[in-house]
Amino acid sequence: MKKMIVRLAAAVALVSMTTFAMAADWNKEQATVWSVVTQSWKDEVAKNGNWPTNYVHKDVVAWGESWPQPREAESMAKWSRFGEKTDTTLIYELFPVSIVVVGSTAIVNYNTVSVGNNYEGKRERSTQGLIETLVYDGKSWKFLSLTSFEINSEN
Repeated sequence: MKKMIVRLAAAVALVSMTTFAMAADWNKEQATVWSVVTQSWKDEVAKNGNWPTNYVHKDVVAWGESWPQPREAESMAKWSRFGEKTDTTLIYELFPVSIVVVGSTAIVNYNTVSVGNNYEGKRERSTQGLIETLVYDGKSWKFLSLTSFEINSEN
């Protein structure tokens, strides 16, 4: 157990140092896209109803390992509202890996570590990798595709 904690701490420190170095090299578009990603997380955790409605493109497709097939905007909104009633995020941290912006399309790769209480009130820790595609609709950046996967921190 002690080895796992040391490895995890080292990995978080390395990712954090990389994040700071990368953020300093971001151009304005990359920084803007990252601010949309971070604000979407703040709104989701705040349970203020803004996520996913204010953030996703009408043609969004999302898929993660806990879903049997890709989901669209209506499903995302339904499950988000359900989660607002049953789950609580206690703490989370985002670690950007890369942001590429080409024209009106952005690809964002990042990791998260979060701890929350589930519907039973039990604490759960999650480490995920995310790959998200955003498109600029002339007014703002919107999520077009979201993919997530669990990261096994023991490996």
